[in-house]
Amino acid sequence: MPMLSVSELAALMCCSESTIKRRIRNKEFEISYIPGAGRGGKQLRIPLESLPQSLQEKYYGIEKERKEEELSKFSNDQLHEANEKKGCVLEYWRSGLSPEDFVARRNADGYYSPITVGQLYAWQRIIKNGGDLAELVDQRGGRQRRGKTSIPEDAWEYFYSLYMTQQERTVTWCYRQTKIFFPDIPSEKTFQRRVKTIPPYALLYYRKGETAFRDALPSMVRSRSDIESNDIWFSDHHLFDVFVRNSKGKVCRPWLTAFFDARSNMLVGALIREEYPNSTAVKQCFRIAAEQYGLPNEVYFDNGKDYRSASFNQEYPQSLVRQLGIGSIYATAYHGQAKTVERFFGTMERQFGRMWNTYAGSDAKKRPECMRTSNKKIAEIAPSMEEFVTAFFLWVQEYHNTPSRGNDMHGQTPQQVYNANLSCRRVVGDLDALRLLCGNTVQRTVRKNGIELLNNFYYNDKLLAHVGQKVTALYDPENIDVVAVFDAENNAICWAKAKLVSPFRHTTESDYREAAKQKKVAWAQVRAAQPVVSHSIQELITKKQLEEIGMEPPNVTEQVKVTPQTSRNVEVLNAERALKDDGPSISEILMNSYMKKGG
Repeated sequence: MPMLSVSELAALMCCSESTIKRRIRNKEFEISYIPGAGRGGKQLRIPLESLPQSLQEKYYGIEKERKEEELSKFSNDQLHEANEKKGCVLEYWRSGLSPEDFVARRNADGYYSPITVGQLYAWQRIIKNGGDLAELVDQRGGRQRRGKTSIPEDAWEYFYSLYMTQQERTVTWCYRQTKIFFPDIPSEKTFQRRVKTIPPYALLYYRKGETAFRDALPSMVRSRSDIESNDIWFSDHHLFDVFVRNSKGKVCRPWLTAFFDARSNMLVGALIREEYPNSTAVKQCFRIAAEQYGLPNEVYFDNGKDYRSASFNQEYPQSLVRQLGIGSIYATAYHGQAKTVERFFGTMERQFGRMWNTYAGSDAKKRPECMRTSNKKIAEIAPSMEEFVTAFFLWVQEYHNTPSRGNDMHGQTPQQVYNANLSCRRVVGDLDALRLLCGNTVQRTVRKNGIELLNNFYYNDKLLAHVGQKVTALYDPENIDVVAVFDAENNAICWAKAKLVSPFRHTTESDYREAAKQKKVAWAQVRAAQPVVSHSIQELITKKQLEEIGMEPPNVTEQVKVTPQTSRNVEVLNAERALKDDGPSISEILMNSYMKKGG
């Protein structure tokens, strides 16, 4: 049987403790004593069953549903008046004044409607007996007053348009602006009461924005007991909250691209890079996961553009999800609760990220004070990228073998759950085909030199039959020396080889992009060092000849380079001759002849 202390009963009855003690002295409540710290080693308690039925219901929460249903019958104005009555009684109890003095002071204030001592006694009696707002409501006038408001509708619409914006204006400000155009509107408190009737989700959407609204939407608690390992994989990116030192000695925060098994919480695939993640990173990470754990039945993706590429589009014939028979699901936009991998990222930062001295928090406000310094000083204590990656995969092994308290994990480790729920493992028989499917796909038009990709041409004699046609090229970013080419009907045409291949090792897509950056820097230096006036070899020879006969050369203010058709033919002949022997080219023969005549 519940036994209430004086403070608990005061909170239940919404009154002061002195009131409860006075009523105990007047023998209005049954009391008993229990052992405890107090006078004589005893504490006073009031049995719950000795209290009125309404207070017992209120204690157990039974009254709540009944009260909400009862209060819904009254208008906002009626409920406001009832709250004012309750507040008046509580204020009287706190004041310590006599009823007459309290009523006189309250009426002299002029803020509230005048009351009488008799009204104060009547309201106090209701509250002392455990009454609620419904008993304080003035119900005179019946249904005529219920459900009505004293705010004119056009005034409310104007106020509403000011209040329901992302500027999050206050009720006071909106009320003052509204009163300028509608001077006869009721008090600000009337508007405050009506504002409280606006649905919470409407307030979130219009005052906080769509992101806050979506984050607050109720999310389903998923049970994973009806799925198996490799049924569903989640994928997402995460920017580590740790600074590391890259190969150039500069600090950066690495990116993680992850594939995560929904049933077991296993991190089946992970790729850590310095660069911002893209679709190439997603496919490389998927290949890592598929080679080690097999293929999933479905993948659950984020809504980012790197996940919306053709490789994950079911309608695209060459997409890896279609070729491998994998279903694709996309998370609700801006709704983090839809992807359980988000919880893994939180666990990862708590257990792994915080172990580093260069942990910086998820944003500037949460950054430790010791990390609020220059990047140069951070680089002195930052781990290298290699050290960080090695430590991360060691932590992943530990995570996989640590018992979990998550839903449907039953205290087992992710590795145990994965193994116990893996009834069928789909694998790709040809790993070269998997690498190609997880490569990049581009569309190109076949030219006489083949197809152009990353400032290089790829050629095969079989492409000559498709000159002018659109083809699809698939290539592995880790080896871009060859590409696979398909026609418009997705029939394989050939393997095309790069006309320029870097020596000693395979060329990667990153090599090409780095080379392009270096070329841009070199060309910028060349342009910066360009002379104000440039002269061709022919100009220099002509100038020398004119000087010998005492003539000044004409001024040249603009040069227009004209390439005659003969020069193009010479280039073609030179290329053809180079294929046949190593003798002098046509241009060399012409130059030698010219020098002999001039000499």
